[in-house]
Amino acid sequence: MLKLGSGTWRWRGAGGAPALSNGLWALLFGVSVLTALNSAGLILLLLQHAQLSERLAQTDVRLRELLGEPVAPLPAGVTSDPEQLIAHSQYSRDKRSQDDGPPAGTQRGEQQEMMMMMTYSMVPVRILVELCNSTKGICLTGPPGLPGHNGTDGLPGLKGDPGVQGRRGKRGEKGDLGDKGDVGVPGLPGEKGDVGVPGLPGEIGDVGVPGPPGVKGDVGVHGPPGVKGDLGVPGPPGEKGHVGVPGPPGPPGTDGPLGIPGPPGPSAPPRVARSKNQGVVLANPNDDTLAERMAKTDTILTKTENIIKALLGPTNVTKMESTFGTWMQDTAMENDPRIWVVEHFSGRTVKEYKNMESFQNGSANSIDVKKFFQGCGHAVHNGSFYYHIAGTFKVAKFNLQTQQLHTLAIEKALYHNLIYFLHNSKTYFKLAVDEHGLWLIFASSVDENIIVAQLEETTFSITTYINASYPRTKAGNAFIARGVLYITDAKDAKITYAFDLFKREPLSVSVEFRAPTGILTMVSYSPKNQTLYVWDNGYVQTYDVVFLSDD
Repeated sequence: MLKLGSGTWRWRGAGGAPALSNGLWALLFGVSVLTALNSAGLILLLLQHAQLSERLAQTDVRLRELLGEPVAPLPAGVTSDPEQLIAHSQYSRDKRSQDDGPPAGTQRGEQQEMMMMMTYSMVPVRILVELCNSTKGICLTGPPGLPGHNGTDGLPGLKGDPGVQGRRGKRGEKGDLGDKGDVGVPGLPGEKGDVGVPGLPGEIGDVGVPGPPGVKGDVGVHGPPGVKGDLGVPGPPGEKGHVGVPGPPGPPGTDGPLGIPGPPGPSAPPRVARSKNQGVVLANPNDDTLAERMAKTDTILTKTENIIKALLGPTNVTKMESTFGTWMQDTAMENDPRIWVVEHFSGRTVKEYKNMESFQNGSANSIDVKKFFQGCGHAVHNGSFYYHIAGTFKVAKFNLQTQQLHTLAIEKALYHNLIYFLHNSKTYFKLAVDEHGLWLIFASSVDENIIVAQLEETTFSITTYINASYPRTKAGNAFIARGVLYITDAKDAKITYAFDLFKREPLSVSVEFRAPTGILTMVSYSPKNQTLYVWDNGYVQTYDVVFLSDD
């Protein structure tokens, strides 16, 4: 037995001839069948080739007849065999080319045309003839042939090496500028932002040249000294007797001399005022000053007769462009016709008008007050402009003549984060003036109740704090008249709350004010003419104040 790969040869029979296995017999049978099929296919292809060659030769002869070229008769010995017809056609073209003697380039062109004509040789001659007859002209091209069979795609060739990069071309000339586009539609104005952080303080200017000293006045004439009376002679002390029955009163005697005053007693400790809420202690550095002022006052102005009974008006003065603003006259100078105007609720400029006519005509002088202000709670008193310094817990006193600036810090007051004391006018601090002097109204940062502080004008300090025991959220606006704090409702339609600043107690009051429309940004009382100055929705107005004592 002989082994070769996986096959096995076995020797059988007497003659020693090898016997094939079943697998090899199947393989040989399959090869034989494939060989027979290939042979049959080859014979079929040869027959089709012979038929196509014959039709090609006939088509070529027919085309030449249609084109008007003479067709030489078949020479002797040439039959209708396709191969002989093709050879004879080639022989005729060669002979014609030799007779005419065209150049080699022309022969090459005719061969290319012949190749193109052979491309259309698969089209039946009958269809081509009918097409040419229908056009009545020379048929240059035939109809498209039948689609060929899909050939086998060859293997893709190897990718060639990249070629050398060519030279970079010259840069082109710069083109002309295009036409300018149309102006776009402007957008809507954005909402006004919060007041910015105040800038750094400016540099201190040079000290001005002092003016010449004033002329000293003459000394007044002293009056004659008074005559001093003689001292009486003291009598000897008498013996103490029994208490007798009092007799009738005797005639009035003469006043004796004053005795020597005794030494001053010890000073009392300073008083403090305590808030009713959360035990907040508000300093009262000079409460005695307030008591002295009240002692010098002829009448106590916080009697019931001095409460506001009604408001008469309004009287329109002029119309302003700004919804927010403040207009003022000096509350202390009697014969000062000037008017001071602050437009909007933030800025650092005050306009000065010479009189009411200039105010209505719009002729003004602008003054820079050195710091940005906030709100509509300003006041002009005794030649100075009082306002809240934006972004801080300080109020300022700006002298309108010397332009000197003084500031006062107010501790435990709301002054930022849009938590306004008076929301309608975006105001944190409200300055007010009445018959008793200068006041400051604000909201406490501890319980948000309304606090009133009385200011000392000369030293620009606080003499006392007073808790009005009223929440800021219910207040529309506020002013002070004859020692009483008045507060309007949230819509500024009526006066709904009053507080006696000297008796420290609320008062019952209800006074109609205005229609609950628009924005009331400013209302201030002037003690000179008992008038309310109002900035109502851009209109500058006045109201006459009627007290109960006016009846």
